[in-house]
Amino acid sequence: MEKKNIDNVNNPNHYKLGCGVESIEIIKRVLGLKGFVAFCLGNILKYLIRAEKKNKLEDYKKAAKYLEWVIQNYNRSESYLDKIGEANELFKEFRTDWENIMDEIAKDLNINKKKQLNYIFHCVFKENYILALETLRDFIKEYEE
Repeated sequence: MEKKNIDNVNNPNHYKLGCGVESIEIIKRVLGLKGFVAFCLGNILKYLIRAEKKNKLEDYKKAAKYLEWVIQNYNRSESYLDKIGEANELFKEFRTDWENIMDEIAKDLNINKKKQLNYIFHCVFKENYILALETLRDFIKEYEE
């Protein structure tokens, strides 16, 4: 029996409808471009935050896929994130700082991988999506080795 090649990142069967439409296309149409970009940014953060606790490499690849969609669809003249300045400003309400959050997210990574992942988050926070994607792709390559 031939084993089917399953790609849960680029071509997930569980999101395809029989008529050939993928759920991501429906989401994009319903939310509009600005809503779609915000949806993608939320998913990027989700996958980066949970990766080490769940699917590791697959989650990093999913975050990269969502970054690709952000880059394809965002309008450079609009901001999609609250203006947070430094990451610590965003997390004051949690009574912690970004360093503690990053320690939790990356507790199983070596110091260099942690720094690289932290940089990816900061690129997203600063809406530098192209640099975030390039850095994440390097991160994934090294992770695969």
